[in-house]
Amino acid sequence: MSTKTIAVDSRVYARLAAAKLESESFSKAIDRILGQAGSKGTGEEILRGLGDLSELSYDDGEQILKRVAESREEEGWEKHDLS
Repeated sequence: MSTKTIAVDSRVYARLAAAKLESESFSKAIDRILGQAGSKGTGEEILRGLGDLSELSYDDGEQILKRVAESREEEGWEKHDLS
């Protein structure tokens, strides 16, 4: 098996190290996590599940948009119109 070296942000490394099981290598942990991410369902299944959710209030929507804007600013994302 060949190997590749990758660079990850120190925050990503810390999250991966915390998610890694004690007996796992980083490769095995990444493989397990990616496998779990791939089993979240198809877009169609996710959209179908959204029909079961109650409607957000205006205030809840405003709070979500505020938090998204804060996160983008913290992470240095380009500014976008969120409306």
